[in-house]
Amino acid sequence: MDKSLAGLKDWALAHLRWYRQSSFRLSTAEGKTVYIDPWRVPAREGRADLILVTHPHGDHLDRGSVNGLSGPATQRVMPRSCAEPGWTAIAAGETLRAGPAVVTAVPAYNIGKPFHPRAEAWVGYLLEVDGIRIYHAGDTDLIPEMNGLRPDIALLPIGGMFAMNARAAERAAAALEATLCIPMHFGMLLGGRGAGARFARRMAERGLALPRA
Repeated sequence: MDKSLAGLKDWALAHLRWYRQSSFRLSTAEGKTVYIDPWRVPAREGRADLILVTHPHGDHLDRGSVNGLSGPATQRVMPRSCAEPGWTAIAAGETLRAGPAVVTAVPAYNIGKPFHPRAEAWVGYLLEVDGIRIYHAGDTDLIPEMNGLRPDIALLPIGGMFAMNARAAERAAAALEATLCIPMHFGMLLGGRGAGARFARRMAERGLALPRA
């Protein structure tokens, strides 16, 4: 796998699809499909091999999308603190082999905000697929646990209020030591539709704003 910046951008454009908020589809080189926080994703987008949910808020755990994208072989993963029957539970610091990915849960929480308390033990994810490390931050502020995670690709919230704003996401990119940063969680209620492009420009060659599906 070409893990140069140009190679990662090519891979992201070919294999990542963003649906608004923090909702992504990841297609592996072998044709496996991973959804992260699928929200308002129609079933016609294709059955999932793996679904990852970061926390139970309705724009991250959309049961209609989850049910429509799930088949008999779909593995579904959510935080241990809110896990439900039929789901694989995971907590920050734990790693499991899930479908086509090696998945590690990492902390995700607010500092000085009530929306995503640390005590809830909700998570973000580090995924390893196709030889690439992808970090999905979940709904979080800039937190110490980001330091040195070194993902190849970081999916970072930039809308503010409920999670990081764009300036904090820039600092998070530096703390993570991420090679390529892709913005998420903007454009619906917060940040405006142009926020992703502005963030990518500020990140210069390290930023990439995906088109919305």
